[in-house]
Amino acid sequence: SIMSILVDYKQRELKVGQKVKILKNIPSVDGMLYENTIVKISEYDGVKETIRVTDGLGKIWWIEPSAVSASFL
Repeated sequence: SIMSILVDYKQRELKVGQKVKILKNIPSVDGMLYENTIVKISEYDGVKETIRVTDGLGKIWWIEPSAVSASFL
């Protein structure tokens, strides 16, 4: 199997366990994940090419890696 490297919108490498910033509001059936929210990457789905992130309240979101920034400090 080919190991795909997970990258953010600027092609910076992302890792599970890393904290990242949301770049734009992401609506879902469970509510809105707001721009500039800091979330933690908890899983990567290489088939769907999405990442599972957890927000500060522990809510889980599946989003596109291109919707996050690895640099927010």
